[in-house]
Amino acid sequence: MPRFDTPITASDQALDRVLNAGLPVALVIWRDTLDESLSAAMREIARTDAGRLLVARIDASENPQAAARASGPLPVLFLFRDGIEVGRAQGLSAASFRAHIAHLLGRGPRPNGNGSQPSAHADAPAAPVIVGDATFQREVLESNLPVLVDLWAPWCGPCHMIAPVVEKLARDYAGRLKVAKLNVDENPQTALHYQVQGIPTLLLFKGGRVADRIVGAAPEPLLRGKVDAALRG
Repeated sequence: MPRFDTPITASDQALDRVLNAGLPVALVIWRDTLDESLSAAMREIARTDAGRLLVARIDASENPQAAARASGPLPVLFLFRDGIEVGRAQGLSAASFRAHIAHLLGRGPRPNGNGSQPSAHADAPAAPVIVGDATFQREVLESNLPVLVDLWAPWCGPCHMIAPVVEKLARDYAGRLKVAKLNVDENPQTALHYQVQGIPTLLLFKGGRVADRIVGAAPEPLLRGKVDAALRG
């Protein structure tokens, strides 16, 4: 794909192509004007991390689907990996933008919404976290909270069908439940260890042990019931 070293101006019609371009994406949704310090930070990150990250922006005043996605104070930052939302920050500043990009690229800790150091509930962010074979022990088995792990792959249609529900659970249960996503193509050891034979498979961990297993694109009420049972138990 082309190497973009400046922020991409996106639209509702082109957004899917941007999000599925094969790189992590930092998408800023704004309206009318952008603070110059934030614009400068976006230009700098786009230039220094070209080839590792796409920086995109979309004007909510001209793109109603983007405005509906934001649903809060603007500007707002959405972070995507493999087309899946993995984080967001509202009331965005240049400092919080830099902090979130550093975490997305593995160069810094996970910030809270305003870009400072992790809060007391940082172990349960309001978006799925990306885990792999190397981080599974720390992020899942050693978590102080129950963890719902979505094992998926980019080629899996049902995985994409269930992804919005998984993201919604992460938002709705933030502070009580950690939601994680694991790409089985890139992390076969974990999938093999837990005998995952079909995807999507969702594993619900509590105290480092599998408390429940859901195979297939289960409906939202069923998943909520499983999560509620784990939180009560």
